[in-house]
Amino acid sequence: MKKLYEFTALLRCSYVVAADNEKSAREAIETYERTWFESGDFLGVSDVDLVDVREAEQESIEDLAHEIV
Repeated sequence: MKKLYEFTALLRCSYVVAADNEKSAREAIETYERTWFESGDFLGVSDVDLVDVREAEQESIEDLAHEIV
């Protein structure tokens, strides 16, 4: 029976913005959220911590988990 294991981690990405000035570039990246690791250059993961383990209804596990292994 699968359980849900919840982790937190720091993700490091590099994202290049073409802009007229730093202020415009910073404003652009502040709205990106998921786009950082979907279209940026992935540099690494650090400080991974297990924060929760919980039982789950097996019928709904696909809706609850980001990945099933």
